Amino acid sequence: MNPKETHRTYAPLERGEFVESPVEMPELVSLDDPASHVFTDFTHKMPVMISPHVSIDSALNRMKTSGVRLLLVVSDTEAAHDERCATVIGQITACDIMGDIPIKIARSSGLKHSEITVNMMMTPREDIQVVEWSHIKAAKVGHVVATMHHRDGCHILVTEQGMIRGIFSMNEISRKLGHDETGPAMCASSLAELVHRIG
Repeated sequence: MNPKETHRTYAPLERGEFVESPVEMPELVSLDDPASHVFTDFTHKMPVMISPHVSIDSALNRMKTSGVRLLLVVSDTEAAHDERCATVIGQITACDIMGDIPIKIARSSGLKHSEITVNMMMTPREDIQVVEWSHIKAAKVGHVVATMHHRDGCHILVTEQGMIRGIFSMNEISRKLGHDETGPAMCASSLAELVHRIG
């Protein structure tokens, strides 16, 4: 490579430039705070992904080491190359793995627990329920909590223009609420009615 050509790719740092950094979110929140305060934004933090052919034991271990309770499932090929542009084909949660589904699969198939793979019990893409990013900008933490109770779920995926933008997790919300979810239901339908399937 010609050193002179390399040199021409550089430019002087303009005066007054600032270092870009993620927006700092408060450690503690209340039900009246903006929902964005408890939102995990995938444009700032990569989601944890897994192959559909990995065992559920390995998937659960991945969750423990990553500090999450939901994994996005992507194809083997994409998982091996670039997760940043991978296509989500499903999701699997810690509740799925630690529930009675693996027991039912083992009984009906004759497989050992260690032989059950993610694709045997993941929620397929078309059945994943999501909320549009534009709809949560005015939402409060209480709306998200009430919606999770209404749906009897622990996670809500958020999409923007067909892409998965981020996630709400009850574990993260409980941590920031100080494990106190008491308070008014705050119109669960205001957010719950916006939930739809990815399809």
